[in-house]
Amino acid sequence: MKTQELIYEMLTESTGKHFLDSGGDNSRHWQRNQKKNINDFINEEPETFYKDGDYFYRDLSLFHYLSELETDDICDDFNDINKKEKDWDSDLNYGVSRKAGEFLTDCFEIEVKQNINTYNYDSDLSQVIQYTFVDINYVEYVFLQIHNGADVRGGYTDTKLFKLPKYSEGMLNPNCSDYMEQEEVEFHYDNTLTLD
Repeated sequence: MKTQELIYEMLTESTGKHFLDSGGDNSRHWQRNQKKNINDFINEEPETFYKDGDYFYRDLSLFHYLSELETDDICDDFNDINKKEKDWDSDLNYGVSRKAGEFLTDCFEIEVKQNINTYNYDSDLSQVIQYTFVDINYVEYVFLQIHNGADVRGGYTDTKLFKLPKYSEGMLNPNCSDYMEQEEVEFHYDNTLTLD
């Protein structure tokens, strides 16, 4: 499956609803995203700047940001197994089924590395993501989940596996490529107004 199609599938994946969360009837990410088709995501601006009160903001399209990831046969096989299974007994990562975890550990040399949730950092991404870097046969991959729910403590998609691009330094770094300081956002916002 192509990366953009897989990201679209994740963005529209229902992660449920609960009467105690703050999602209301239809304000969870997955509910809003299901009203869009893949072309809506492709055609949206990669980043937007806006002002609310005294502060300037930047929204970085999660769809465009994650579209730089890649897939290969290992990703396709893992994602296919993990989509079908719902026994979440694997110790590899959150949202990894036992069979999908066994597929990786039985067939490849695996080293699970750092786990990051962008909610815990300054991030301009349009949605929260949770991801874990993993080396498979000494090649860099990432386990990825998108927060589609209302309460950030839950409502994450099942884990998908992606291969990091060859020149991916700084990608998926919440303190680097996906955050701008207030002064820089204000500068971009002012320039956007000038161009209009």
